Formats: sequence, structure tokens, C-alpha cells
Amino acid sequence: MDKYLKFLNMKALKVIFLVFASLSCVSVAAQKTFTPSLRSELVCDFADWTPAEVEVKGSTQGFAMHGRYAFVMHDKGFCCIFDMKKKAYVNSFFMPGNTGHCNNACFGVEKASKSSKFPLLYISECGGTSCCYVTDITLEGSRVVQRIYFDGSGYAGTIDWCLDAKNGFIYTYGGINGDYKLLKKFRLPRLADSDASGEVHLTDADVLDETRLDKGINIWQGSFVRGRYAFLPDGYPPYDHFLHIVDLEKKGIIVSKNITELVNEPEGIDIHGKWVYLVLHTPKQPRHSVLHRFSLK
Repeated sequence: MDKYLKFLNMKALKVIFLVFASLSCVSVAAQKTFTPSLRSELVCDFADWTPAEVEVKGSTQGFAMHGRYAFVMHDKGFCCIFDMKKKAYVNSFFMPGNTGHCNNACFGVEKASKSSKFPLLYISECGGTSCCYVTDITLEGSRVVQRIYFDGSGYAGTIDWCLDAKNGFIYTYGGINGDYKLLKKFRLPRLADSDASGEVHLTDADVLDETRLDKGINIWQGSFVRGRYAFLPDGYPPYDHFLHIVDLEKKGIIVSKNITELVNEPEGIDIHGKWVYLVLHTPKQPRHSVLHRFSLK
């Protein structure tokens, strides 16, 4: 009997040890900080891929990728499309219904119809009414199929919009240059949520979460969210430029990479595979949209 009890006690101790070891591993994994190298490399200057006869209008702004295609937004609603696999220009056009600054652009997951080649593209007006132009885009043209507005509080001046498309969220992003920045999280509206005018008006009651950054970001530019992390370029000449990563759960900046050496103003941003892609604006030379990428490994 004593031997049997001793055997049971040893077995129980082993189980307890394994449970604590398991919990310890989980705790260490949970505490592990996301610290990608953000090793950078030049991808291209889109001017090298653009035929000489093509006139590019407006300064480089938002940037989005889907599959093999890259979409470069320009001020006043001009769009240039490139085939990243062929390293070739595809097309360019003004987007009807969009005359905004086009400061940011993100692809969602919903399509306007079953025949749509691409998911809906969410483009920030960045000025005026700070509208988000929800756009059905093709290689030949586009149409605005919904407009999203934020009618709530917390911002001083214009705002941008960015997506965590995979998880079904949309964020507003803005603040005061040289002062605080604010991200507010909402459920991503569907086309079916539009009112009779094709609009969605979000309010303070729709806010799911918010992250306020009182310091660390000077001049906000493009924005992209993946899960708990927001990727936020910052700066324009003569100020230093940075690529920040914000932990939306811990409510703070966890990585700030100085990218001033890239010289030109950081603008639109997207993540494709294990790379963060960032397009830079060359002053008074809209053809020269310069693309860099940063490793997430």
C-alpha cells in the first residue's frame, strides 16, 4: 500500500511540474516583444517603369497592393497602376467622384460584385469632410460605391482611414502635427450598411477601442493595421522621418526606425507577405514615386 501511495504522489508531482512548465512557456511567449529587423531595401522608382508619354498628375500619396498589382494614389484623385511581377506600368486615370488628397489607401475583403477583380479599396480624402471613399477599382477605371464619415469627437482637423481588413476593422487616424495622435477602431461597414445616399456615418457610440499617443509621432502620414500592430510613417522635410510600429493593446510605440536617410517624404504604406512597403513622394516630380520595403523578420 505504501509503495502504491508513493507511486501516486510521484505521478501527481510530475503532473504538477508539467502544468507549471507549460504555464511558464505560455507566459514567456505572451511577453515576447515584436521586434522585426525592418531591414530596408529599394524596390524601384516607378518613373523607370512609366512610359515617357504618360503624364502623372499630383503628388504621390497613398499606396496599396493586391496580388501582383500596386496602386499609387496621387493628390486630386489620380491613380497609377503597376505590375510588380513584370516590373511594368499598367494604366493611370483620374478616379471619378474622388478629388481628395488620397493620403492613404487600403484594400478590404468585400467585393462590389462577384465579377469584381479586386476587393474594395478604401481611400482617405484627407481634407474637406475627411471622407473615406470606398472604391470599386479595376485596371481600367474606378467608381465610388460608398462614403464613410466619422461624426464623433476627439480630432482636431482632418483625419485618415486605415484597415485591419483580415479582422474586419476600420480605423480613423489623426491628431495635431507636433502633438497627440489618435486611432479609433470600428467594425468595418459593409456595402449593405449604406443609407439611401450611399453613406455610412460612424459616431462615438460605434468606437470599439482607441489608442492615444501623446508623443513620439510628429507628422502623420499613411497608416496600416495588422492585428494588434499599427504601422505608421512619420515626417516630412525638414523634419526627421520614421517608421513607427504601435502596439494597439499596450497603447504605445514599440519600434521607431529612423528613415531620414531615404531623403524623400514617406507616404502610403502596405504589408505584402513578410515586407512592409512604403512609397516616398519626390517634391514637384509626381512621376518619381520611390518604393522601399522593410523586412518583418
